[in-house]
Amino acid sequence: MSALACLVAAAPAAYAETGFTTRFVDIVAADGVALKAMVMEPRTPGPHPVAVLISAWGGGCTQNVMPARDLAARGYVVIAYGARGFGESGGEVDTAGPKDIADVSTVLDWTTGNTAADPARIGVAGVSYGAGIGVIAAAFDPRIRSVVSLSGWFDLVHSLYGNQTRRGLVALILYTSGWGHGRLSAETDWMLRTYFDPTPDPVDREVINEWARVRSPSRYFDRLNDNRPALLIGHTWSETVFPPDQMVELYERYDGIKRIDLIPGEHASAESGGLLGLPSETWDTVLRWFDATVAGTDTSILAERPVVLRARPGTHDPEPHPDWRSAEGEPRRYFLGPGQDDGVIGDAPRPGWRVEIDADRDTIATGGVPLATYSFEALSGEPPRTWLPGIDRAHGAVWTSPELPDGLRVRGSVSAHLTVIPPGQTGTIVAYLYDVDSTGTGRLINYLPLSWTDAVPGEAMPVDLRFSPTAYDVPADNALALVIDTKDPLFLDWNTGGGRVALTSPDTDPSFVDVPVRRGEESAR
Repeated sequence: MSALACLVAAAPAAYAETGFTTRFVDIVAADGVALKAMVMEPRTPGPHPVAVLISAWGGGCTQNVMPARDLAARGYVVIAYGARGFGESGGEVDTAGPKDIADVSTVLDWTTGNTAADPARIGVAGVSYGAGIGVIAAAFDPRIRSVVSLSGWFDLVHSLYGNQTRRGLVALILYTSGWGHGRLSAETDWMLRTYFDPTPDPVDREVINEWARVRSPSRYFDRLNDNRPALLIGHTWSETVFPPDQMVELYERYDGIKRIDLIPGEHASAESGGLLGLPSETWDTVLRWFDATVAGTDTSILAERPVVLRARPGTHDPEPHPDWRSAEGEPRRYFLGPGQDDGVIGDAPRPGWRVEIDADRDTIATGGVPLATYSFEALSGEPPRTWLPGIDRAHGAVWTSPELPDGLRVRGSVSAHLTVIPPGQTGTIVAYLYDVDSTGTGRLINYLPLSWTDAVPGEAMPVDLRFSPTAYDVPADNALALVIDTKDPLFLDWNTGGGRVALTSPDTDPSFVDVPVRRGEESAR
């Protein structure tokens, strides 16, 4: 993202003869840190609505120059600034901590005192890092009347430790890019380095959790709900950084004016084209949202259904819904049973089976490469593929359904229940759900890790897996498959000492998969 900032740094000069002026200023925070900001101000008399754009991780004040230009052309005073520690701004990276949140209010103070801004019409937007900062700031500064979160987060603890499993590869990318494009504070550096410890101390882990809680909008949800800024959420189904379940939770719980758009792709993939000046449906929605909830010039978007989904795979028309519950399908239960070779997914319980796989051994089933695999899907429409016959059955268990004559329109969170007999006190399994064609090629619908740290070796342990929500159309005559192994490069697992993990289905507690199928519209298009 810092490379993008370099590419567009000189761009504002090209707009000198348009309906707004552009200048660069230093906005000095309470602790003396200078935040570099790009200010675009209409030439016409004010007061004007305000749009504050906060840079993403590694970016500077010109990172958002293209959407800033579009907003300024619509009559907004635009302040685009680099978060402390990144780009041209001074200070050290606080990772959406108290200093970052105070900086937003400092920027608003400067804006209302030094431009023709209307203090009653202020919106804040950001991508990724900027999104998280903006949402937390909206909980503390009631002047923010609208906030846009694109590829943001609600619960940073969940992002770091979801299902007791660390997202190591993503965190490594953030750590190395943070040092490559910024200046990490000593606190941030220690937290991220300690996160990678192969055998983390429980005390250290709780310190990291508390550090993450302070940087989570969920911690300040009541304040956010009291302030009631209009909230726009844009997110992708296959996020490897901030899985979408937490953003659905934020949307569901929030009482103010709100909208959520969920589309195929990876972290920030939907926003990147617009940052380069390419046509962008995501940024068009942001412009319309600000026009309705900040400027008050065009409120048509508020009359639209506020939950908008685009299904995978391929390119589908948007599906608007009045609320999240209307968008979800009704759970359909499929039971996991034994088969001649692999297991089967069927309509009736067939308990009593047992499958064993080697612990701490990977298979070709994978969640992909962070920031690459699902960015490619956003461009091509094709999810990552795995040839299921190539999965080593000593290391991974496979269950496959019969062909589905009508296909399935999956909408919502798939869940699974099964019994695990672990070989050690700690361990990890990773589950993958596939859409499988007649050649055995599976397209990845979703994946999920689950770890344990205090199991009794050899003792049966019921586990429940709840995948992040998705919208996926399984074509007619394809099948569903569930694959379980014990490793994935995306995660720092808890497997130690080898051994074999047993997966079972006791007579009194059969294993199953619940698939949310769209009501009345089961056939895939």
